[in-house]
Amino acid sequence: MRRILILDPQDEYGAFAQPVSKAGDMARIVAAAGERGPFAVRYVFPKMCSADHFAQIFDLACQLTYGARNCCFLVEELSNFTTAQHAPPLWRRMCNSGRHEGVHVIGCSQFPAQIDKSFLSNATLIHVGFLGEKPHRTAVAQRMDINPDLIRDLPDLHYLEWHREGRNIVRGTIHPASGRINEKPLQAGDEKTSQVRSATGRKRA
Repeated sequence: MRRILILDPQDEYGAFAQPVSKAGDMARIVAAAGERGPFAVRYVFPKMCSADHFAQIFDLACQLTYGARNCCFLVEELSNFTTAQHAPPLWRRMCNSGRHEGVHVIGCSQFPAQIDKSFLSNATLIHVGFLGEKPHRTAVAQRMDINPDLIRDLPDLHYLEWHREGRNIVRGTIHPASGRINEKPLQAGDEKTSQVRSATGRKRA
């Protein structure tokens, strides 16, 4: 049974849930589902949106999902809602103990150095592709305990994925034409290969 609430600033998740643009509609859909009924709703923000509006909707969405329990809360571009120094109390509570209420939190960001640190610290899975700026690579690499150069050297449609349960990292490739995904464990030698590429790149520069 699907129970999901999505905060969708760029209107990108149309395949997963119906759109709403009013806070009251979002609240009514979640409330109507009760403790066990299905719901799939995504809040689409207006193009001209103030920081206060982002904050109010985020706070309401946190209340709704934490209260609903046993659901998924997907936040697209988390840097719109939190910073490295600040996050609303209920969001931090969900990051720290939401799984005990059955709340599965998914946060997406192209700017991980700018988001709430407790989210990365409590993540059970981290999926990362190429990041062009060093601060963002470093923020993710520190949590995954890898060399940031591994993230810098990822080609398009390649990714690294860290799993807390097995304390393991896999390297993956997406094949758009077929929809196929290939994955293999990250090997110890991969980091040395990355360092060689880095040295070569600096020599040519």
